[in-house]
Amino acid sequence: MSCTEWKREPTILDVFFGFLLPYRPPRSALGAFVWRRRMWLETTFALSMMEPWEKVLVACFFWTLFALLTAGIYLYLPDHISYVYGRTKYYLLGRELGVTSALSWSSRWAAAGNVTPPLGYVLDVRDAL
Repeated sequence: MSCTEWKREPTILDVFFGFLLPYRPPRSALGAFVWRRRMWLETTFALSMMEPWEKVLVACFFWTLFALLTAGIYLYLPDHISYVYGRTKYYLLGRELGVTSALSWSSRWAAAGNVTPPLGYVLDVRDAL
């Protein structure tokens, strides 16, 4: 980096999107805050020692990882919270589904167009014994 490049004051766009970051912070409060965070990130993980194409590769890898993690949380966390709520309710209250609720579930299963409801399987097994 040349002396003039080293001494220049970056703009906010340079801080957000530039590959080479000068050593002086921008004048604005937001730009200076983002500049400090970016300098911390680049020095902690040695990104300042990498070529621009290596920085892009590392950034793409972590953004992909972040996107997959976010999608997983968005898709599976509500169902998992519901499952944990049901298990917690069972452990604290000690009750399973009652017979009436199991029968209503079985009748809904049959009404949905399934050939044999689960209750029919139970009755077939009892008849076989």
